[in-house]
Amino acid sequence: MRRRIFAVLRILAYGLVVLFLVGQLWRARHGLVDSVRTVGLGSALLAAVLAGVGGLPGMFGWRILLAGLGTRLPTREALRVYFVGGLARYIPGGVWPAVAHASMATSLGEPPVRLAAAFLASQGLAVVAGLLVGLLALPALVAVSPLWWLLLPVLAAAAVPVLAPGTLRAPLTLGARLLRRTTTLELPGRAALSKATALMALGWLISGTHVAVLAVALGADPLTTLTVGIGGFALAVVAGVVALVLPSGLGVRELVLGLTLATLLTGPALVTVVALSRILITVVDAVSTLVVLAALGVFRPARVPAPLTLERISS
Repeated sequence: MRRRIFAVLRILAYGLVVLFLVGQLWRARHGLVDSVRTVGLGSALLAAVLAGVGGLPGMFGWRILLAGLGTRLPTREALRVYFVGGLARYIPGGVWPAVAHASMATSLGEPPVRLAAAFLASQGLAVVAGLLVGLLALPALVAVSPLWWLLLPVLAAAAVPVLAPGTLRAPLTLGARLLRRTTTLELPGRAALSKATALMALGWLISGTHVAVLAVALGADPLTTLTVGIGGFALAVVAGVVALVLPSGLGVRELVLGLTLATLLTGPALVTVVALSRILITVVDAVSTLVVLAALGVFRPARVPAPLTLERISS
């Protein structure tokens, strides 16, 4: 009975994800064609590919954290959990991706709190990596407003979990209590945290380049656009992560990205890049998840029969 209830709840959660995804794309449908026409189909496709590929390093970083907590998932299962669970960020509330990861733990035979903790830790390190990459845009930003120097102490505070892994114990323990679990968590070591953070920084560098591609297509200076585009995108998504109550940081991400790109573009060009970036990211999230699920279904490994044992022979 309990399994049936969880199965129904899981189906309802997936339905909500699809509903919010379709809602976002439906609202943006009229501007999509015009925006693609403005930047050019080639630039839009290149930006979409960069945005999609940029998500892969984060998956491997999350997998390292999960292994550091005591669970080693095969690549096939890791892809399924990471991409399917990640879509839950489009549901308002911010906590749903962690809940989605925990809900998939049962079928894997793993403690739910461990998968939820790995996701929360990966989000924290993604923020650290995003702030670090965001420093690329700092020279151009402080030239406009010295208030951007406030990023430096924020980065210093955010880097504490990487330098002192023991500080993760309190939030992870709190998460376990919220899930009403008593599973003992093995904290990842400093090496695992550093590797995960480096991979997430690589993801920011790749995915942030899509903003630079769009901005250059609309006439921005290529020399300064690369650093501002990458750094501005990282800062914008970090701001969206912090805004937990909004689905995928909707609104906050666009505001911060617009503020950073205002050093490069103005008027309709600025609006086009900000809007098209959001649409492309949403489409890529949905398509990449469908591709992963299709690939896992097509390339499902054949089950190897268990070796014969005395117990099986006698039975």
